[in-house]
Amino acid sequence: METGITCAQTVTLQQVKDLFAFVLRYKNLINARAVNFFTEDHWEKVINKKWQDNLLSMEDPNDFIFPKSSGLNGSLEEFLYTAKQLRLPVTSGQCHRKTASAFGMNPKKAHEVEEASQLISSLAVRHGLKQVLDLGSGKGYLSEHLALKYGLAVVGVDSQSSNTHGAHCRNMKVCKVWQSISKQDHQITHMLAYDGPTIQAAGHCKDPEDSRLDLVLDEKLQGNKTDIVLSEASVPASIDCSLPTLDQEGARERSFFPLTMTVDVSSASELLPFVEKHSNGYFQQSQPCMIIGLHTCGDLAVNILRLFCDIDAIKAVCVVGCCYNYCTENEDCTEDSKPGFPVSAYLRSVGAHLGRTARLLAGQNLYKFSDATKDNAMESLFFRALLQLILRDTFGATDLTNSSKDYCVSKLKYSRGDFCSYVKQALTKLKLDGSKITGEELHLLLAEHSLKMVCLQKFVQV
Repeated sequence: METGITCAQTVTLQQVKDLFAFVLRYKNLINARAVNFFTEDHWEKVINKKWQDNLLSMEDPNDFIFPKSSGLNGSLEEFLYTAKQLRLPVTSGQCHRKTASAFGMNPKKAHEVEEASQLISSLAVRHGLKQVLDLGSGKGYLSEHLALKYGLAVVGVDSQSSNTHGAHCRNMKVCKVWQSISKQDHQITHMLAYDGPTIQAAGHCKDPEDSRLDLVLDEKLQGNKTDIVLSEASVPASIDCSLPTLDQEGARERSFFPLTMTVDVSSASELLPFVEKHSNGYFQQSQPCMIIGLHTCGDLAVNILRLFCDIDAIKAVCVVGCCYNYCTENEDCTEDSKPGFPVSAYLRSVGAHLGRTARLLAGQNLYKFSDATKDNAMESLFFRALLQLILRDTFGATDLTNSSKDYCVSKLKYSRGDFCSYVKQALTKLKLDGSKITGEELHLLLAEHSLKMVCLQKFVQV
């Protein structure tokens, strides 16, 4: 089966060595947290004077991503070019049109599920596999798509019972209207003429027909709402052992089985028997299978690879990791557990260590801070860095250097440009006394550091 997906180039041992050498050379820069830009005086202590001058002279944000060869200090030019050369290849492309069968997903999610499904299906056909184990399946978008569109027997495993319950409910709804959804997808392909903006894989541009498709599907599902309410007894606790009642119109063999469990890699031999037992035989451990994961958080991606290596019955693997900041390293592990980083034998042999700050940096969008006004990202970071000063000077916080969760204030809702509102909400979230600092003091603090916002932007970009 032709998927239209090309594999990224193989990473060689020499590339790993070069990348690790680069990380070691610029370790101070990599581990300098942007939120401590003012408290730790990063501009003066981490960025040398020549770099400062060159960075401030770079007006085009793309200079950081596609550096030019003129006008840069030698060491800065070397840094930018080396970073560019060490980047893994990125394949860009258009998202598919959001189809009716992808309702409930945003364009980005629908694109990911469709692309992953095509690749997984082709691997299953190539290796003669009919069973799939989806670890970290969440609400079951990928599992459901593989089962309904490609006819695979899929067990979706997630550690959160709320996700299993949501996947179960969604699967019942979708299977009830699957035939009409499939027909509608075919009709939409031929009927809709669309010449608007394309949907990029990393963007959030919404197809103008999405709302129309969702409305049509909502109308189709209105009459089924009372039929899909689960009783109290069927709401999953630690394990969901109720097979979806989907015999109607031959959907039983094409539906997937959502299951709640925590996967213990140290007991790999028990995984498949456990899945077979609690899926009421829907999954057969005597048959070969494939293990997959889409957006597997933290160590789960590595653990899926370990399961693939340890269990003979698992003949193929397809995994897309994310949230690298949640990967564990040696200091995070007990004697009975293995770290999520490093996995490479070479990196283990040299005692490679990143730390949470570097892992957080690894998960950042390359273009997120390319524009100081884009999506309020830069302003929010600027306000957060100023908040660190307040936490240190007004509230006596002494452990701000580390990535302490005690001072996490993400997802604040405030009016753009309103620093006082930002601080008030942050202090409320942290359960600190906001009366200890006045509005006038906040305005003075903002005025004192406002000219340094561009320095913070250059620091983050580099």
